[in-house]
Amino acid sequence: MKLLSQGTQYALSAVIVLSRQPKGTTISAADLAKPLNCPAPYLSQVLSKLKPSGILESRRGLNGGVLLARPPSDITLMEVVEAIDGTDFFTRCFMGIEGCGDIDPCPFHSFWAKERDNIKKWLMNTTFDKIEENMSDSWFNLRLHFSKD
Repeated sequence: MKLLSQGTQYALSAVIVLSRQPKGTTISAADLAKPLNCPAPYLSQVLSKLKPSGILESRRGLNGGVLLARPPSDITLMEVVEAIDGTDFFTRCFMGIEGCGDIDPCPFHSFWAKERDNIKKWLMNTTFDKIEENMSDSWFNLRLHFSKD
C-alpha cells in the first residue's frame, strides 16, 4: 500500500535535493527531474504547488530555477504533504469505506485512527534538516545525487 501520491514522493525528494544545496542555489526543474527519474513538465507542476505555502521560490533567467524559500530546519514534511496531497489522508478510512467514522466504524477504524495520528505527528515534527541528519551520503548519492554536469 502506498501512503503518498507519486507527486508527493517527487516533491519530498526534490526538497531533499534542494536542502543539500548551498543557500541561494537554484536548480531548474529539468535538471532536478533527472535524479528523480521524473518527467520535467510533471515535476514543474508539482513544484509549483510548493510556492504558495512558502516552501519554494523560483527565479527566472539564465541561472533560473527553484530554490528553498526557507531553511530546511523551517520546513516540515507535513507542509510538503499538505501542499501536494492535501489532508484527506488524515480523515480517510483505511479501507476507503464511505461513512466510516467514530459513529459507524469499519473493523480497522480504531487501529488506523491511532496510526494515522502518529504519522501526522511525525510528519509535523520532522523537518528537512532532521532528514539530512538521518541520511547517509551513500544513500543520497545512490538515489538522489544531483549534478549540473
